[in-house]
Amino acid sequence: MELSELLHRSPHVAGLSRSRWWLAGIRQSVVWLQERSLSGIWSLLKRLKLSYKRGRTYLHSPDPDYDAKLNRLQLALEQARQNPERYVFLYEDEMSYYRRPSLAQAYGQVAADDVRAHCGLRANSARRVAACLNALTGQVIAWQRSSFRLKTLLAFWRAVEAAYPHAQTIFVALDNWPVHFHAFIRSALADSRLVFLPLPTYAPWTNPVEKLWRKLRQEVLHLHPFVDDWPALQAAVDAWLFQFKDRSTDLLRYVGL
Repeated sequence: MELSELLHRSPHVAGLSRSRWWLAGIRQSVVWLQERSLSGIWSLLKRLKLSYKRGRTYLHSPDPDYDAKLNRLQLALEQARQNPERYVFLYEDEMSYYRRPSLAQAYGQVAADDVRAHCGLRANSARRVAACLNALTGQVIAWQRSSFRLKTLLAFWRAVEAAYPHAQTIFVALDNWPVHFHAFIRSALADSRLVFLPLPTYAPWTNPVEKLWRKLRQEVLHLHPFVDDWPALQAAVDAWLFQFKDRSTDLLRYVGL
């Protein structure tokens, strides 16, 4: 729609020296509105569900190598599909969860305050999980630790490599967290079979592990009952991840692979 497109662009594009659109400026820039009153333009915008609303902060940092990175990933994935005995393709990511449950919807009595995320009395401790998802089998290799500093992350990569003893090359698609490409990690894995392939920056939709985290939150972490039993929550997360230790076609379908 012409009006919607106009309002998504800067007034400077229309030769106006203001940073935001205003009713008279809209009238001036749209030929078929020039005979309308300002109140008439306001009513039209309301009817078209175009409103004057508060902005929000926004950061957009497009990756100039977006297509090149995705093409490289696709080539590696195709290698794994064509020769799964020699090549493995994994998606990797980390996430944090907390002692206190995340707020979410649940069934409860209408007009009653009975769906609650109990916060407990202790500090809101955090836990980190790292996981590799096999793009062909749905197998998940996951660790949870208090943190993933360099030595812990290196140990995780060693375990991932050991899980595929017969593979010639293990491709790992992962985000651009600097620790992933730290000199310590690169040096320690220089002779390994792991080949790290960076995903496009600020593009979490290109990593299917994000959907694994979403499923974990939906089934375990939202409104969980373990706020006063931190070890039990960690055990529940471990048990949930354990179900994907072998091939899982259901998980592949869920994450869109």
